Amino acid sequence: MTFARRAALLALAAAAAAWAPACSDTLVEHGASPSLIASACGAGQVSCGGACAPEDAAHCGGACASCPAAADPHAIPACLAHACAVACAPGWLRSGEACRRATAVAAGFAHTCALLEDGAVRCWGANEHGQLGDGTAQGSAVPVAVALPGPASALAAGFVHGCAVLAQDGAVYCWGDNTTGALGDGTRVQRPAPVRVQGLPGPASLVAAGGGETAAPPSATYYGHTCAAAGGGVWCWGSDDSGQLGDGAQADRAVPAPASGLAAAPSALAAGDRHTCALVGGGVLCWGAGGSFQLGDGGSSDQPRPVGVAGLPQGTTALAAGAAHTCAVAAGALYCWGANASGQVSGGDSALVSVPRPAPVALPGVAPAAVAAGDRHTCAVGAAGEVVCFGANDQSQLAAAPTPRGLVTAPVAPARAVAAGFDHTCALLQDGGVACWGAGDRGQLGAGAAGGAVAAPALVSGD
Repeated sequence: MTFARRAALLALAAAAAAWAPACSDTLVEHGASPSLIASACGAGQVSCGGACAPEDAAHCGGACASCPAAADPHAIPACLAHACAVACAPGWLRSGEACRRATAVAAGFAHTCALLEDGAVRCWGANEHGQLGDGTAQGSAVPVAVALPGPASALAAGFVHGCAVLAQDGAVYCWGDNTTGALGDGTRVQRPAPVRVQGLPGPASLVAAGGGETAAPPSATYYGHTCAAAGGGVWCWGSDDSGQLGDGAQADRAVPAPASGLAAAPSALAAGDRHTCALVGGGVLCWGAGGSFQLGDGGSSDQPRPVGVAGLPQGTTALAAGAAHTCAVAAGALYCWGANASGQVSGGDSALVSVPRPAPVALPGVAPAAVAAGDRHTCAVGAAGEVVCFGANDQSQLAAAPTPRGLVTAPVAPARAVAAGFDHTCALLQDGGVACWGAGDRGQLGAGAAGGAVAAPALVSGD
């Protein structure tokens, strides 16, 4: 249920209350409808035919209405704010008055977003920086509508910001934290609703968003950067302290600037904490922070311009960037490099603190097709739809009890993509549903209420 829809239903409920006639004496209004006479029923109950019943879709409001079935086969009757409404079934997300499936999913620090089949974008989780894009700073454990001006074709979630590419004209819109100019609108003003990125040289096809924080809350300082494929190359904006914008300047930018030395448009983009990678012509180039060997060039120096990843087989088809590690699917195998203190690069084996160049990750029986990298964990999707995760598991982000783990096969329906947040994970299922697990304290699992860590994947609340 969107914020606007809830507000409308509350307004209707208030209007109905205002219609109740004034009492003619201090005891009762003798001409009023019996359904408006106060009863002795407890909280969450309504009076139906003189008996108390729990308020639900079959006993809704003062009239004890039975809510009718919805026209949409994926919607279910619901009683909200004492009035009949509909909610989408789990795994289906609301778009206007219809229930839709998702086509893409992205995860940030403590929020998640999904792109629906009609181009609408829904987000849920933390929202203190406006990263849900609904125009408020109120967090939500159920999906809310991002206030985009039109349908989107691509989606990205940074640490505490988000961006989308519009389907009609390829314009990029961003929302959320703008401390370092990550929204690209020429300002550093926080935006709880999407604003258009200024200065791109043409329609964008891809977008990637990264970032992090310099200290723990409440004194945290946030930073973020964004990159888009546009004008035959890559354009980036936002934080550049480690060279993650790729233009050689190492100066924050509030509007896009071109990453240097890219000979063609990328077919994939990935943004980590302070580094960025692009898939160009079957090979991978990275730039930005290199202190954990996350650039894959064999060195630990920051690189303000793109450098080639060393030793990665040609034929890369998928790419992901975590906080300080990077992974790619190449030649039918999964390769990872960078920080490995939690085993996020070596399939759960943390014997090596870091891996300087791409190294194959053994996934017995799994032919990897997609990959996602979080803060300290990694998940891959196999050709048969299985989801395999490894690395940190302190918040059950591997879909298992929070104990040290190697490879974990998530007990989830066949998937076609996966998104890894700071310490939560979401899978885009082959049928278009979205299932999440891991940390849920900010509502980032979309379960309808914030709570503790969850090891068992569950479908996102439909409303």
